[in-house]
Amino acid sequence: MHKYNLNELIEFDDKKFRRKVLLNESGNRMVLLSLRAGQSVPAHGNQRKVIIHGVRGHITFYEGTSSCELRAGEVVCLESGAPHRIEAQEDSVLFVVATENADALQNTSRELDLREVPRPVRHPLVFANIDALTVGEWFVLINDHDPVPLSRQIEDRRPGQMTWEYERREPGMFRIRITRIASPGAAAISA
Repeated sequence: MHKYNLNELIEFDDKKFRRKVLLNESGNRMVLLSLRAGQSVPAHGNQRKVIIHGVRGHITFYEGTSSCELRAGEVVCLESGAPHRIEAQEDSVLFVVATENADALQNTSRELDLREVPRPVRHPLVFANIDALTVGEWFVLINDHDPVPLSRQIEDRRPGQMTWEYERREPGMFRIRITRIASPGAAAISA
């Protein structure tokens, strides 16, 4: 049994939003997000169903081209794979729960296709997907060119945590399987 007092875990950072992972086990992830007014979480997707509970403040939540206002005491539910982003209208705290659903557990085709994604969003979207993985989980990155700089950036930012395996390398079509092989804490200890 684990008990958390969310009010004691809130930490704001004036430079960037703060993410505190409370649970990261296969199939389940709980995160506390603290955002100052004006801060945002860039567009990203998640392979799990996501439930976002407003603990404090007021944010604007965007799913694709739709948006809604989320305040303390309100909840937004999001199906797996839906691209979304967040903008804080005032200092805000969100409790995020991501869970595997039966369909996701049976789905062996976890893909992130970057070919139609605007270039400035691509790397943040890839890192959001990487950070949502638990050890042993993976996704297939699809791109129209070989993203070698991204491979280097992943190794620089998440050293020893991920593998990068080409499934297909052809002009105009690259399929890369990205797998989490170590948690951030374990990778830091081994380094």
